[in-house]
Amino acid sequence: MKLRQSSLAGPATALLVLLLAACSEESVEERAREAAERMKDALGPDLEAVAIAQKIDPEVVKEVQQNLTAIHEYQGEITDKLDGVTVNAIQAFQRSAGLNDDGIVNPRTRERLKEAAAKARQAPAPQPAGAT
Repeated sequence: MKLRQSSLAGPATALLVLLLAACSEESVEERAREAAERMKDALGPDLEAVAIAQKIDPEVVKEVQQNLTAIHEYQGEITDKLDGVTVNAIQAFQRSAGLNDDGIVNPRTRERLKEAAAKARQAPAPQPAGAT
């Protein structure tokens, strides 16, 4: 059996192909389903999809984006939409703040983000090199 190169051709796919080749025709479908379940369990949940699906007020999203911009974690447009770019910025902030980096805007994340943004806004603007 020859594997062609694709975005899916990797160790997991090769393992699945070998597993399928070793099975009798009657059990191929069942073993493939079992292997897919094991791979799904090993990968865990898609955190970005879970974070994007969170129920969050659009005004809170806007506030979070503004605060992330203030601390230089977000360079996107300020909107009221929770998207992948915003979730990635939230996760980056959570990591830097020592929080669980799940992309969820819970009260602790929101409060720490507000504090970091307030501190960043109070800091003097950096002077360009050579400025007096």
